[in-house]
Amino acid sequence: MDRLKSLNDSYGHSTGADAVRTVGRILAMHLPPEAIACRYGGDEFAIVIPRCTRLDVHVVATDLCRAVYATAPVLAGREFPAGTLSISVGAACSPSDREAGSSSIARRGKTGDELFREADAALYRAKAGGRNRVWVD
Repeated sequence: MDRLKSLNDSYGHSTGADAVRTVGRILAMHLPPEAIACRYGGDEFAIVIPRCTRLDVHVVATDLCRAVYATAPVLAGREFPAGTLSISVGAACSPSDREAGSSSIARRGKTGDELFREADAALYRAKAGGRNRVWVD
């Protein structure tokens, strides 16, 4: 989530907590059924989408960014305008057989740790690029 600390500082932690719940609900509504999503930290979520190509993940992540930004949330009983909430998405993919070609090295899947590090680095690139955007490594 982008700028959760600022929301907490300006409106209180109950507002921030409602913002996290709101984003969680939006993720649940917009992710494919096979996706697994969880809150990873204060303002971060981790999502795994099996058999998802680079193009697929970009489409899903862009849809999530748009859905969060378009929401006019009610947080701690107060109405906020659309655009109050936004997310930045960093993503990494393990090559599938159809993307990798015939190279056995290219087809080797990445470990969970490798994917997580790549996605985290991509997230920093998305935030550095202005937030409310997607970066797929």
